[in-house]
Amino acid sequence: MDNREIEYALDYHEATKHSEVSLMTSRHYLDWENRPMPFKVYLEQPNFALTDDFPKPDLDSITAIRNSKQSVDSTAIPNEKSLTINDLSEILFFSAGITRVMKYSYGTYYMRAASATGALYPIELYVVCGDIHPDLKAGIYHFGPADFSLTQIRSGDYRYSLASSALADREHDTILTSPLSIIFSSLAWRNAWKYQARSYRHWFWDGGVIAANLIATTASMKLPTKVIMGYVDDLVNRLLCLEDRKEASIAIASIGIGSSAKSNSKNIDSPQKEIVELPIPRILPLSQRGEVDYPDIWTLHQASKLIEREQVEKWTGIKKNGILEEQQGPPANNGGSISKQQQQQKQRQQQPNLDTDASSESTLDRKYMPEEMRVSARPTIGEVILQRGSTRRFDKHSSVPLSTLYTVIDSSTRGVPMDVFANKGDTSTLIDTYFIANNVNGLDPGAYFFNRKLNTFDLLKRNASRQISGYLCLGQSLFSDASAVIFLMADLHKVLDELGNRGYRVAQLEAGIIAGKIYLSSYAHSIGASGTTFFDDAVTEFFAPHAANKSTMIAMGVGVPGYKARPGTVLPVRLTRE
Repeated sequence: MDNREIEYALDYHEATKHSEVSLMTSRHYLDWENRPMPFKVYLEQPNFALTDDFPKPDLDSITAIRNSKQSVDSTAIPNEKSLTINDLSEILFFSAGITRVMKYSYGTYYMRAASATGALYPIELYVVCGDIHPDLKAGIYHFGPADFSLTQIRSGDYRYSLASSALADREHDTILTSPLSIIFSSLAWRNAWKYQARSYRHWFWDGGVIAANLIATTASMKLPTKVIMGYVDDLVNRLLCLEDRKEASIAIASIGIGSSAKSNSKNIDSPQKEIVELPIPRILPLSQRGEVDYPDIWTLHQASKLIEREQVEKWTGIKKNGILEEQQGPPANNGGSISKQQQQQKQRQQQPNLDTDASSESTLDRKYMPEEMRVSARPTIGEVILQRGSTRRFDKHSSVPLSTLYTVIDSSTRGVPMDVFANKGDTSTLIDTYFIANNVNGLDPGAYFFNRKLNTFDLLKRNASRQISGYLCLGQSLFSDASAVIFLMADLHKVLDELGNRGYRVAQLEAGIIAGKIYLSSYAHSIGASGTTFFDDAVTEFFAPHAANKSTMIAMGVGVPGYKARPGTVLPVRLTRE
């Protein structure tokens, strides 16, 4: 298998599409007695308790979300900034900590700072750090949200070993000059229990919403952060002692870039040091009756691996050639009822452009936003993360203002700090944003495309029935009741031609990060949001011809919740291994 043999990604995507027929003919059922445990619990490794005495990220929420792309380009951070255990605890809690305990007759759910499909939480986080002076020694650690602790996997400074897996990263010394990097991994069975082979998509959706929280949190802390997708998979998996065909790394987030240059030159492991092969640490079994293997997951994952450092350098080098550009569809088709020029003029009247300065209030904010929701009064990103949940009921009679929907979409799509999109100020993306407006005050019901270049909502179809948005989302009434349903789409053939099978990971993860930002932006405006799956081909057909060559990565409903949810909190009780 080779990353350039893109039929693996195309075949997987086609085989895991949802349709009415596939749902009706599926024999899959949920074996509740074999439901996977939502925590990875190491039985014998040393354990280090994190502190719950950490500050909350206090940057204005919309500013944190908008600035998350620009934060990686910051040069204001001083060298040798010392991170404390409080800093690390803050980052981990607001990325993936437990914020709610929900008790039902059929079980207890431990809800986290970022959402997860089916509340199954397949993503695990590992910390690779130098000395976090003076509390935590250099090493590789697994983050346990249940007891809010770090479990040591390896002792010693392995940042050089990690950087050597992402060879092309040395050009900017992203990993080497960061006091810590967080590696995202997925436990395949935990999500496949419910979603079967399609759950490989969910690895990146669920990883993306965690990454969105992490990037916004570190932006608030003024710690430049970059997501790295180009690395030697097997080397990173060995570093973490992951069990083959059960779990795998999917992304690296380097945090505090540029703040540890001197310490690296003194303390970093020798380039020649071999990674000692360690036995797989013992953990509690995830399920009582064992796990079911879904070969399609591992076939694509293997085909999208980067095997050697030279392969990483070639793959990551794509960014240097400027191949990836912001995608746009063909001109909107409105059935001839209004000319394109008239349509754009009307849209500009409805939708003023935003300021280009992401750190300031937008023109739209100043014109439309109530005084109490302006920057000085908006909730902080820490408050928003604690408030965030997945809305389970929208009030279909309540509308969302046009200004709110625009700000949610605009602030969520300003770019992702990812190695594939390397240039400073780069607005490259693999994702295009489409939506159905059901009940948006100031915007006619219909289907729209968000034109990032013109900052407009381009009308594609008028008077789309709100039942359509529910049908496209597997017939769920929740998404008929939503004020708007957003579909994040990509031209997979173009992506795979440029990035190989690994581009499938990138597109899904970028969409997951945007979805995570939509969650945060929505709750920053006191409305709700919920992610969903969909009928793949039906979505493409609905938005055709504009989206004729595109595939949906993930869908999000936004609207006014039909109930008042209690906010989360920093939980004072820690679970034990028992």
